[in-house]
Amino acid sequence: MYTDPPGPRLRGRDAEQRTLADALGDARSGRGVSMLFTGGPGLGKTTLLEHARTIAGDFTVLHVAGVADESDIPLAGLHRLLRPVEAALDRLGKDRRDLLREAVTRGGVAESDRFALSTALLDLVSLIAAEQPLLICVDDADLLDTPTLDALAFTARRLTGTAVALLFAAQDGRGNPTDAQVVPGPTGNGAREPVVHGVTEHPLAPLSDRAVHDLLTDRAPAHLASSVRSALVRACHGNPAALLGFLGGLSTAQVQGEKALPEPPPLPARLRSALLAPYVALPDGTRDVLLLAALSADPRLHLVLAAAGPDSTISVLEPAEERGLVVVDVDTVTFTDPLLRDTIPQGTPIGRLRAAHRSLAAVTDPEFAPVEFARHTAQGARAPDTDLADRVAVAARRARRLEGPLAASLTSERAAALTPEADERACRLSSASHKAYLAGDTGRASRLLAQARPLAVSDRRRAIIDLIDAQSRMRDSNAIDAAERLFEIGRDLAPHDRNLALRALARAADSASYAGDPVRHDRAADLAVRLVRPDDPTPMRLTSAYLEGCSISFRGDYPGSTPLLREAVRLSAEVSTPTELVWAGICGLRLGDAPFVRSVTSRAAENARARGEHTFAPSALAFLVFSEFWSGRFPSAAGTALEGLRASRETGQSIWATQNLASLAMIAAIQGDVETCRIRARAVATQAGENSLGLPAALASWALAVLELSRGNAADAFFRLRSLVHAGPGNGHPTMRLLTAPHFVEAAVRMGETEWARASLAGYRGWAESVDSPSALALAARGDGLLTTGEEATDHFGTALALHRACGDDDVEHARTQLLFGAHLRRGRLPGRAREHLYNALETFERFGARLWVRQTRAELRAIGTSERGPETPPTGELTAQQQQIARLVAEGATNREVAAHMFISPRTVEHHLRGIFRKLNIRSRVDLARLFN
Repeated sequence: MYTDPPGPRLRGRDAEQRTLADALGDARSGRGVSMLFTGGPGLGKTTLLEHARTIAGDFTVLHVAGVADESDIPLAGLHRLLRPVEAALDRLGKDRRDLLREAVTRGGVAESDRFALSTALLDLVSLIAAEQPLLICVDDADLLDTPTLDALAFTARRLTGTAVALLFAAQDGRGNPTDAQVVPGPTGNGAREPVVHGVTEHPLAPLSDRAVHDLLTDRAPAHLASSVRSALVRACHGNPAALLGFLGGLSTAQVQGEKALPEPPPLPARLRSALLAPYVALPDGTRDVLLLAALSADPRLHLVLAAAGPDSTISVLEPAEERGLVVVDVDTVTFTDPLLRDTIPQGTPIGRLRAAHRSLAAVTDPEFAPVEFARHTAQGARAPDTDLADRVAVAARRARRLEGPLAASLTSERAAALTPEADERACRLSSASHKAYLAGDTGRASRLLAQARPLAVSDRRRAIIDLIDAQSRMRDSNAIDAAERLFEIGRDLAPHDRNLALRALARAADSASYAGDPVRHDRAADLAVRLVRPDDPTPMRLTSAYLEGCSISFRGDYPGSTPLLREAVRLSAEVSTPTELVWAGICGLRLGDAPFVRSVTSRAAENARARGEHTFAPSALAFLVFSEFWSGRFPSAAGTALEGLRASRETGQSIWATQNLASLAMIAAIQGDVETCRIRARAVATQAGENSLGLPAALASWALAVLELSRGNAADAFFRLRSLVHAGPGNGHPTMRLLTAPHFVEAAVRMGETEWARASLAGYRGWAESVDSPSALALAARGDGLLTTGEEATDHFGTALALHRACGDDDVEHARTQLLFGAHLRRGRLPGRAREHLYNALETFERFGARLWVRQTRAELRAIGTSERGPETPPTGELTAQQQQIARLVAEGATNREVAAHMFISPRTVEHHLRGIFRKLNIRSRVDLARLFN
């Protein structure tokens, strides 16, 4: 059995390690074996041979590596290989001993003695292996002198019955396939002529992304930024030597993501020389065309040849094709090793590089390929040039429409580099920064702003730079500080640009809202609303209605806020920008309209992805979750929250990471996952405290209160929710105090605190009646039922159930109302009527996996002397929360890969969980699972 040797672990080479272990096992058993590892420079051939020597503890080990300086010296390699065992020559017969000794001493034998020399070498290794198994490692076999390689190949083909393992490593072969046995590589390409004929060849593929990430985890500093990690994985193309070379060349600022990496990063000199060796041997014309292809993002043959000049034809690429460096398919030139493509420009003098870029710019259409045009124009320019800068700026606007904000940011940065005038360069750099912010690349946005700030001349330009910086930082900083800074920027911009001032003030109000600070929100909203006119564009009017409606709602004037909130909802049909759609979704939440919230925030998330504006996806997903978990879409809600959490972290938006984590805590509470809910809520409390985030802090407290209510612990739920009543900014939120009222009423009634319950319910009922939401009115009627007795309570509960049925989109609260009504009927000695409602509640809770509420409902059924329908525990009750989620997705028809993508785990993990699910449920297939759930 193969076991990992001590020392650093080889990543991504598990199959090769097993092959080596099997080879050594065969040699120990007297079944001699030989094999050849091939691949490009840096793929780990030498490392594999070192690994073989490491695990060959009971072997005699001989090692030789080809050296270019000795490749034309006959038998120089054999001389180095045999020096450690020179004494063993005396055990050969006289003729063979003398022949072998003379050959390695004089550097050659007669042509007629080649066979005798090879058999003498075979006899020698057989004699050595007779005492102790023998491992021979031949590295860089393609650089060995030909006589040595021929003699070793002869031996390798005749090891049957010996205790010898002979391992070769070499660069990829040359020419056409011959008689070699070839193990197919992952690319499926046919092998060229092998370096060692008749020996099984094992081509090494580039490492997978997962293996590269593992290698980085082993070798990189602990503070390696995630964006830098991703960039290194992309740049190395699965080549471990390139990866480690890149890593070794990074400064501390680059490791931490504070300074941009070169694109692509420079390769280590030795690896670069090895990769370029076949390229530099090509004719000049072929090298020129390959340079043009390497500089093209999408090398099209006709464009590359046009850039090379009128005399260039496709035949100029034949030498590169014959050496296997490129493949030409119709009009596309593809490098067989993408790392070579990155290496060619690095090995080219700057003068030739600029000339090549100018040639490509001349044949690139800025209408169809604006990013390419801008890159070649900027990198081919001899000096800043106003005309070129203007042309590239036009291309940036075209790039935004075709490829999204990140491409536009790159192109605007190139326009800035070509701009001689300082203030205009600041304008283009700040534009590039804003587009990077929209794309979710906050690190790039910050670096570009740092370049723009010293160049800004006018007050307006400096205010715009401050606005971009504040917008970028507000999602990863203290919410109260962000609100103050954005308010000041909006006030400064108001005399210069109403639209930008409105944007700054809306962001200030948003930051104040995240903090749960109605005073700062009202101040920003008041100034913002005064900037908007009746004839302004729809987005500005929507923003005004949103801000004013929320501000009035914060004051508790729900009749006054409702028309404004509805106006914002109406205007959302006329906009497509993610920000305005999210604001409309917030208005929908304040109106208690969950279906609209789900629709509009889904649109916002989809539009953010389609437009490449990834910075807005986390906020859209955070509000989408609200509408999903209260309508019982738990697998979807959990998946949405996890997606939002990942998107928040990828784009550096800690406030939305905290918000999505709070939503996950609420989902865990509803599903009765006690430990998970508490862990998430603690994490939210810590993060919210650092950044004064009252909204997620209140949601986490609400989640813990829901958890305690479902456990029957009304006292803890009451005191936790009561603490939100007077919680200040950073610790609570006025809207959350409103939305938690139904649960607070329930906890207060159970505690006998009816005055608290009546006061809370009065405010909630006022809001519910103003927005006229059936689900909110149902919860208000339920509160009335809890606060009254007898027939009056029965009537209120009946009204609540009728409103739930009319809503049809609040299954969780509908079931909780049935549970509470059933408990009321049981206490009123009406077991028959109680049983009906309790059964319905039980069915809903079981369907949603709300384990603690299932337990409460069963307790009520037992109290009226009725056994619940079905077994004590449903079949799915034994599943963990994660297994429940996987099972539901699979039952809905999702593949393992789709489930993995939805839950951000690997397909292998999904497969592992499915085996456990099938075992627990005593089923055999996905069809059985679908039947069970559906």
